[in-house]
Amino acid sequence: MPSNIDDASTQTNACDSLPLSSPTPMTFVILRHQLASIIGRIVHHFQQIREKSYYSAAIALDDDLLKFITNLPSHYSLSPNTSLDDTDPFIPIHRFLLLTEILFVRISLHRPYLLKRLNSERYSRSRVACFESAIKDHEIRQKFRNSVPEETRVGLSNAYREFQTAMISGFYGILEPTGKYSEQMHAILNSFMKDHEGTQDMDETTRRELKTIEFLRHKAIQVESLHKAQQSALADSAAPEHGAQLLLSLQKPASSSNDYPSILNIGAKDCSPQSPTLVIPDHASQSPVLYHFQSLDYINSPATSNSPHADEENTAQSLLDHWYSAVSNAPVDAVTGAMSWGGEFPVCLGSTNSTVKPDRRLLDGSDWNYWETLVSQIQRTP
Repeated sequence: MPSNIDDASTQTNACDSLPLSSPTPMTFVILRHQLASIIGRIVHHFQQIREKSYYSAAIALDDDLLKFITNLPSHYSLSPNTSLDDTDPFIPIHRFLLLTEILFVRISLHRPYLLKRLNSERYSRSRVACFESAIKDHEIRQKFRNSVPEETRVGLSNAYREFQTAMISGFYGILEPTGKYSEQMHAILNSFMKDHEGTQDMDETTRRELKTIEFLRHKAIQVESLHKAQQSALADSAAPEHGAQLLLSLQKPASSSNDYPSILNIGAKDCSPQSPTLVIPDHASQSPVLYHFQSLDYINSPATSNSPHADEENTAQSLLDHWYSAVSNAPVDAVTGAMSWGGEFPVCLGSTNSTVKPDRRLLDGSDWNYWETLVSQIQRTP
């Protein structure tokens, strides 16, 4: 472990390692080293070959990650002490890099469980973790954007992490169209789209990511409108004395029996518990196309990581895992260093019975079918 010293300063003795509460340029390296230890165990959890990875192990890793976040020095915490930001300009940059990586890692830990068993509470903690981490990631990025020069922000851009946050927000809009975080999630989606407005000479990866987020945003708005229409119709058809009660029952969580640790509370003065529980109704009958997809074996995908099989309501998660696998295994351009998407998505997906017609301005045909099929598996049934 490196020492917490400012080796560029003539006033610091090389043998005097300061406490982490006194930031130096090496503080980030030390904290990043500690985080790497947790990342290594997360990677091991998902890449075990001889032993099955259990969800309880993922929860234990999340507990370790939350403990690490809670114990961060005040200048690097989620609710930071910014008193030294002006005199030591490396602090806000290091804080931004550290926190956005932590949140990216936490989403990556829970993403393989995001769409598992949507009709039960089994993996609700992972859904909450993904959604709240996306909110906090966007919040940190917006504050950083408003506090540093543009050239600094551009130089520290990590677009793939911004895309993951936006994608998680799109899934929230489909799963919880009128949920407690709906407004924040729509703001994340709109911000992602706005950041790419007027971009010229967009590379292939960015173009397809942008179209994917545009698609998810489009579907989230569509699902929200449908859900509100259903609420209104049910309220109108109910007896007057039951109308208000019915609307309340439609909007509240199906269960509040679980209290999950909330990353939105860490470091906050008011640490009142938040325990959103996402319970999704049973899906509609699956089509022969999706049955065919379930018969394909993606067990060798590094992103699959024991995602459930067909008997565990795995279609949506398997689709998402396969997409991640396709991106992870895509070739890298030797000249630009950019990652290109590995061809088109599986043709076995075919077309869907969606009433929405593909808009070529949003996605290419094969991409549209892929994401349309995935969304059909996580969308609330009428």
